[in-house]
Amino acid sequence: MAPAFIARTGRILYLDAYDSFSNNIVAQVEQRTGARVVTIRIDDDRFIKDPMGFVDYLKNFDAVIAGPGPGTATESSDVGLMQELWKLEEADLLPVLGICLGFQSMTRAFGGKIERLVEPRHGIITEVLHKGRSVFQGVSQLMATQYHSLQVNIEHRIQTKRAVRYPAELWRPTEMCPHLEPLAWDFDSWRNGAVLMAAKHTEKPFWGVQFHPESICTNQEGDHIIQNWWLEAQVWVRERLLHPVAREEMPLQKLRRPTAMRRFSSLLGMQDLTDIEGSPNNYTQRKSSTFLRKFSIDPATIAHLIALGDSKSLPALPPDIVHCSTTGSGQLRVSDVCELLGTAQNEAIVLESCLQPNLLPLKVGTGRYSIIGLMIPGETLRLHYYVDSKKLELRDGNDQIYLETKVDDVWTCIKTIMHSLRPKQQPKGPTFAPFWGGLMGYVSYEAGLETIDVEPSPRTEEAPIPDICFAYITRSVVFDHKVKKIYVQSIRGPNDDTWVHDTLEKIYHAVGQKSQVSTPCPTPSPGNPFDEDYTLRKYLQSCRTICAPRSEYCQAVASCQDSIARGDSYELCLTSQNEVHTLQPSPRPSPMENNGLSWKLYKKLAKKNPAPFGAYLRIHNMHILSSSPERFMSWDRNGCSQCRPIKGTVRKDKKISAADAHAILNTSKERAENLMIVDLVRHQLHGVYGAGHVHVSQLMEVEEYETLYQLVSVVNAVPPGVQKAKTPEEWEEPQDYVSGTNTAASNASYGLDAFVQSLPAGSMTGAPKKRSCELLKDAENGRRRGIYAGVLGYLDVGGAGDFSVIIRTAVKVDKPGSEDATEETWHIGAGGAVTSQSTPEGEFEEMESKFRSTALAFQYSEDESSKQKGNLSPDPVGIHWRSLIRQVEFLQ
Repeated sequence: MAPAFIARTGRILYLDAYDSFSNNIVAQVEQRTGARVVTIRIDDDRFIKDPMGFVDYLKNFDAVIAGPGPGTATESSDVGLMQELWKLEEADLLPVLGICLGFQSMTRAFGGKIERLVEPRHGIITEVLHKGRSVFQGVSQLMATQYHSLQVNIEHRIQTKRAVRYPAELWRPTEMCPHLEPLAWDFDSWRNGAVLMAAKHTEKPFWGVQFHPESICTNQEGDHIIQNWWLEAQVWVRERLLHPVAREEMPLQKLRRPTAMRRFSSLLGMQDLTDIEGSPNNYTQRKSSTFLRKFSIDPATIAHLIALGDSKSLPALPPDIVHCSTTGSGQLRVSDVCELLGTAQNEAIVLESCLQPNLLPLKVGTGRYSIIGLMIPGETLRLHYYVDSKKLELRDGNDQIYLETKVDDVWTCIKTIMHSLRPKQQPKGPTFAPFWGGLMGYVSYEAGLETIDVEPSPRTEEAPIPDICFAYITRSVVFDHKVKKIYVQSIRGPNDDTWVHDTLEKIYHAVGQKSQVSTPCPTPSPGNPFDEDYTLRKYLQSCRTICAPRSEYCQAVASCQDSIARGDSYELCLTSQNEVHTLQPSPRPSPMENNGLSWKLYKKLAKKNPAPFGAYLRIHNMHILSSSPERFMSWDRNGCSQCRPIKGTVRKDKKISAADAHAILNTSKERAENLMIVDLVRHQLHGVYGAGHVHVSQLMEVEEYETLYQLVSVVNAVPPGVQKAKTPEEWEEPQDYVSGTNTAASNASYGLDAFVQSLPAGSMTGAPKKRSCELLKDAENGRRRGIYAGVLGYLDVGGAGDFSVIIRTAVKVDKPGSEDATEETWHIGAGGAVTSQSTPEGEFEEMESKFRSTALAFQYSEDESSKQKGNLSPDPVGIHWRSLIRQVEFLQ
């Protein structure tokens, strides 16, 4: 029995090889062992050139985990400090568990060869055969997730001959690797043959597993294995404490603190973990930085200017009070209110959850709210940030630069601004509106790359667009589609309640007028704007689409698969930029008419391809029309967050039934794509919320949209001490605390921190994220993605936020001198996740189908026109309904 004096919290060092699942492993270990985990990178600057310093550092810990990561154990830079573990002298030994890359590093150090698999195993779940020994003691049927394209060859007979002479031989060390005892094998793939899944060193306290015990799809036996390893590690540590090994004599200049005493003091708990560089729960977060440049402006100063102005050109509009009034929405749509308030002709930001014909949300758990951010001409302030120059601009209501500064970490600045803008007085009574006012806009893909220290490709566009673009919205209208309520709100100073009242009156009368001429009908009614709008019709008739060349895209897919086969990535989300070219209307439209044309195109997109996270942005020199089905992340004012990653797509077709789509999306390839992103999202949230606070409430379920079927998962995270939502409905039916009245200050930053830590969207990168993004730069020929593949949404002054992934989106940028151009271009990015199971042709077809679903907004045909007139409809009720809609549109 172990002495009582060593019964204290264990300490484990985690070596992170830049993997995108590391935080899941840390969370699992902390939950299943009760130990405290400190994370450092495999290339930690303190130790990479000082191996003896690393050996000394190890004396602070009871055990080490060498984690997974991209690359190969044969490349020194891919495994870094892991190599030092296997060379430890007897007196410095401590228990080590290698996982995936860490396992391969361990086995290679003791004679194993690293080879490519014939069939890579990324996101594949298989049953693993084991004998129930060592870390597998008491483990029953193990269903384990694999993420590897390389394997360990120990020249076992089962690997070389595909047979053993007697059953026990399966578990014997080999002549080539006499110190490696096999513990588990995988026989799932005939082409791969037997793949070594786990091993232990026969003399040293080293264990390793090839699979990922932390994956959401590894069954509970993965937890059991971690617990077993920790028990065996503790037994070894206690034995070593009682029977220490003397260190060999060393030259005087190399002598360090005696091993036994250092370990002894650690075991007694005499040394606090805070004395060690790094900290508990030190997940793989980006290092925080400050404003280092001497000419930087304090972010608090920027926040002061936004809220209180300068008594000259910037207005004083302190957001101390949230003015809010409500009314029923009736049959009123978001577009009705936008046009009622003149949004269509001006700059505006509209986040719209498209609805079913009965005006209810498209899907349970999504699309409950729509938000109209009103940009007040000459007044609404903006924040622009450019990654290349690290320049942050505060722009006035006329879109002119008021001040600019350089920052080393733009998100530190934005967090400071949002904290400074929190209202002192909230709406009277609870309000479920998730947005009171704040920053609305987008974050580009390249701005996301900056958060993971990946340098973006050089700019090539003629008209540079901001990498982060936010408008400070002080007046807004929020639809709650579930309860059919409209919130009219203002944070524009203490005296703006008159505007709230007058706007509410306008909306109230509009609701009444609409109810007199329209009633809900189960028949969809897209309407026909072409009869009344000659300019729009001619504009659409001039459109021609240009899709990425098939051969070029297929070649890029093959390049991605080669990277995956080398072990550099599990999944690569390849994209292309497609285009729609149109002729400029004649006569040349005014700026307001140009805005109106973009608004009409957005309405057409929303009707053709309705989605729960649609958006219209007309800001600066950009026109953005989005029909995104994917939520990136949302969080409430208590810091509870939700992500809805989408991976796996089937285009709707007359030849494909719903059953066919479900069958396709439940294939190994599609589920593997989704699983990898779910594990990535869990990793990102664990990095902020910690162990035990991240939960998957929906795993790989098929959702149907207007033009596509998609495989969707939902991952939730809840701060410590906050009431946990246990079902998807609870996330969309908020309790009173969502109003912010009971929000603890300590929880306020969880959501925004998780948002920043999760950039760029994992569903647009692949995993491991950092290495994948670097590979994608080459695969996409150094082309910037820009707004596409970024995220779009809002940061609420009350502490909430919600962002969608910018996919199924058309973007037009007004270039200098464009008023003289005869043609303009809309960019529509599209792509898909490339895995080892992909086919180049299949990936091209998926990319093309996503492009076409968005390009529907730019199509015009006489057949469509005649159908909408009722010529092809046998349903007289449908015809009558459409005519009513046209009357309403005419009256408006």
